[in-house]
Amino acid sequence: MTSDRARLREENEALRHQVATLRQELTCLEEQMSFLVNLCVASHRLHETADRRELLGILREILNNIVGSEELGIFELDAKRSVLSLVDSMGIDPAGFQSIALGAGVIGHTALTGKTFIAGDGAAPTGTGLEPGLTACIPLRCFGGDVWGVIAIFGMLPQKPALKPQDRELFALLERQAGLVLAMTRPD
Repeated sequence: MTSDRARLREENEALRHQVATLRQELTCLEEQMSFLVNLCVASHRLHETADRRELLGILREILNNIVGSEELGIFELDAKRSVLSLVDSMGIDPAGFQSIALGAGVIGHTALTGKTFIAGDGAAPTGTGLEPGLTACIPLRCFGGDVWGVIAIFGMLPQKPALKPQDRELFALLERQAGLVLAMTRPD
């Protein structure tokens, strides 16, 4: 009788462990599904308007709600003058970011090389002194893969102190699609 109780307790404990594991897996799947839905929504939102102001607002909203930043700048490359011009921002002092030379600091380097910068991912190019707190810098590509501009993300919201692996997937989506749609709304 005692061995039957011990065996039942062991089986019960094993079942509890299986249930806990399944709950963790379900939570993980729900998070992944939520993120995939966010990616689809972000992609759709980027293509729902041809109005430049609306598009920049949508981009700010995506970065705020999905990435978790209220401090960012969106820059457009003027290839003839080799400078980046700030076309939109949120939560930063725009005065220091109106014009950045191609190749200067992390932002200019991202535009020059077309490589995404993520703080903490190894060596970074020399900053300009205006880039403290830079969390990520994403090149925006247009036709033929040319760099159209850059998104610079500075501070993160308190409830999200660091970027997550899913943010890199969103950055890849923005790199491929945001520059393209912004290039199509460029004023003549």
